[in-house]
Amino acid sequence: MKRVLLVICLFFVYITTYAQMPDWAMMVDKEGNTYYFDKSGKIYTDDTQSAYKPVSKDALEYYTSKVKSLWKAGNRTQSLVIAKSILALKESSMNVVKAKKDMSAFMRDMQMKQGRRFVDINNDAWLYLTREDTTMYVFNDKVPYIVTLQGNADIIAAKSVDSLQYSSTVMKAGIRFSETNGYDAIITVVAESFADTIESIHVLQQHWRTIAFDTYERELLKYSDSMAVYSFVTQDNVQLKGMELLLAKENRGYCVRIFTTKERYELYKGAIMAIINSFATP
Repeated sequence: MKRVLLVICLFFVYITTYAQMPDWAMMVDKEGNTYYFDKSGKIYTDDTQSAYKPVSKDALEYYTSKVKSLWKAGNRTQSLVIAKSILALKESSMNVVKAKKDMSAFMRDMQMKQGRRFVDINNDAWLYLTREDTTMYVFNDKVPYIVTLQGNADIIAAKSVDSLQYSSTVMKAGIRFSETNGYDAIITVVAESFADTIESIHVLQQHWRTIAFDTYERELLKYSDSMAVYSFVTQDNVQLKGMELLLAKENRGYCVRIFTTKERYELYKGAIMAIINSFATP
């Protein structure tokens, strides 16, 4: 497996600050993302509007119309994100079946008209979301996976990198397990596709520990030839806790990390483990 110089895991710098409110703490990761923690341990992010919204079976007429109006207006990546979200919905009613047929026909038509340009637009629309009641499903079709987030969640960031024999995607989301203006936890999913097959989880672990060195204290929870799950705690004053999944699947490697404060980890440990267990790849 080729080693890549893409540092995409969470390295944290902790600073006590008065930028938001007195006695709040600020965390800046290596990618420049800023998180704030209040006294109760709730997490707040920069006030950025997410371009990713989950599609549900409700208001399907609106969503299908939005796909076509966005495409006509030139917002084609966003148009395909919504179209793929509709196609990912469970076929729970005839309205959903009809909407999915409409989107399939639309995408075939655009593919015929756009040719190679459609391939590039489709490649950019790699992350899409659906919602069923209080459950949000996050899909990635570039380095494929699906993860289930219970409660109210927002996509904070989504980035991808492509080269001749390598692809990677990074998705970050804030999760609410309770009624809060902030977040109870943050999840980061990094997915990488290599030219060669990953021989074992040990090889993937060596790759991650090399490109994304950290000083976390880890406890092994589960282990197999292709998967490892750890709980971890950071070595600092804020003392964040969380869980980490490393998964090797053919030529793909995944790192899923969920972190929160020490107090909230004890409250939501079961919900965090449920998200880790929901992570699946084709």
